[in-house]
Amino acid sequence: MSDRQGQGSGGTAPAGRPSAERTGMRALWLGGLALLTTFFFFPLGFVLGIASLVVGIRAQRLARRTSATAPGATAGIVLGSIGLAISLLAIVTAAYLARELDGFNKCVNGSNTVADRQACHDHYYPKMDEKLRLPKGTIEDLGFGL
Repeated sequence: MSDRQGQGSGGTAPAGRPSAERTGMRALWLGGLALLTTFFFFPLGFVLGIASLVVGIRAQRLARRTSATAPGATAGIVLGSIGLAISLLAIVTAAYLARELDGFNKCVNGSNTVADRQACHDHYYPKMDEKLRLPKGTIEDLGFGL
């Protein structure tokens, strides 16, 4: 077996292991996806945010050990943290409003006309505003088309 085989030399990763640069870029992509998916499907944003943090931290540690750079690792950690925080806030809010959201969904699903849907809206939106201690009409004004 030669000296090079299986050993990292000169700041390169051992054979079969990802480099700090690739791992850092992977963290960046995961962080960006975490932030993006948070606004469409927050549970996925939560999972991707955690993955981004883990991969970004590993990339930074690997870069320190091998005296290499991990471009994108810090940005991935920041984006993943923001996505994780927003997702966590959305999950907590959805859990807190579970009764109102469930009632609203059942009401809308049982509606046959636009007037029935509007009645559901008029009944449940103020309840959500009140439960969150927001001024009346805030959820509607923010454009949450539940």
